[in-house]
Amino acid sequence: MSARTEDQVIEVNITEDTVYLMLADGRVIGNPLSWHPWLAQATDAQRRNVELYELTAFWPDLDEGLDVTEMMKGEPPRIAAAPAEGQA
Repeated sequence: MSARTEDQVIEVNITEDTVYLMLADGRVIGNPLSWHPWLAQATDAQRRNVELYELTAFWPDLDEGLDVTEMMKGEPPRIAAAPAEGQA
């Protein structure tokens, strides 16, 4: 197992309206839970099953994750637009 870097996610805390990532160097970053509907709608069991990595918290049951760098921007995540009909 490698040593933790300062950007290692060490804990996740989800409140009624915010998701927080705690980093190894003591920083805590958070975004409104409404920015991540896949997490807001998850069950408690799905929320508890999280894998913590450097720069990422990943929920395998949901096949989704949060990126530290993107969360630090303080902007809602961009959702990829579905291709127009007839285009791939």
